[in-house]
Amino acid sequence: MRPLPHPPEAEEHADSIEVLRGWIVEGELQVSIAPCWEWREQPAEWGRLLAEAAGQMADAISNETGKDRAEIYRTISESIAHHLQNSPKDAGAQKYGVMDE
Repeated sequence: MRPLPHPPEAEEHADSIEVLRGWIVEGELQVSIAPCWEWREQPAEWGRLLAEAAGQMADAISNETGKDRAEIYRTISESIAHHLQNSPKDAGAQKYGVMDE
């Protein structure tokens, strides 16, 4: 397993909370989340987390491949919208591993 390093600011603050991890295991996506009640009244913040992750992924892919960042971001955005509209009914804690606080 090759975990990513923590962001430097997260390392500096003892009250930082990791909320999402993702892996590709034998070609399949695996995700685990830690419920973060910090944003329980602000569900739009979770959309911001996904958008920022999509932007960083588009940057990384563009840097690695030389492909247009805007096109990559558009493709990721369309995929997010598709998967939100067509998410499996069983996509929940049992399938993806919700971790206790």
